Amino acid sequence: MAGNKGRGRAAYTFNIEAVGFSRGEKLPDVVLKPPPLFPDTDYKAVPLKTGEDEDYMLALKQELRETVKRMPYFIETPAEKQGMYYALEEAI
Repeated sequence: MAGNKGRGRAAYTFNIEAVGFSRGEKLPDVVLKPPPLFPDTDYKAVPLKTGEDEDYMLALKQELRETVKRMPYFIETPAEKQGMYYALEEAI
């Protein structure tokens, strides 16, 4: 005879324990909608610190960013280059 033709017990079985569930355990519900884009607003953000020290640090950070952007080895993304082109075009 030519062997089993698909009747009876399946030759390959799926071991659900390999996925992380045990026998008889309820499987998770089917999700039919995507998760929300933003988290719930139950908790408010902590207010930013204000004062002379924070203003000084902000000014230092901005100055550092501008200095790095002016250096010759700074690589711009195509969107930044395109934005610069339009800014130059409007200035002319």
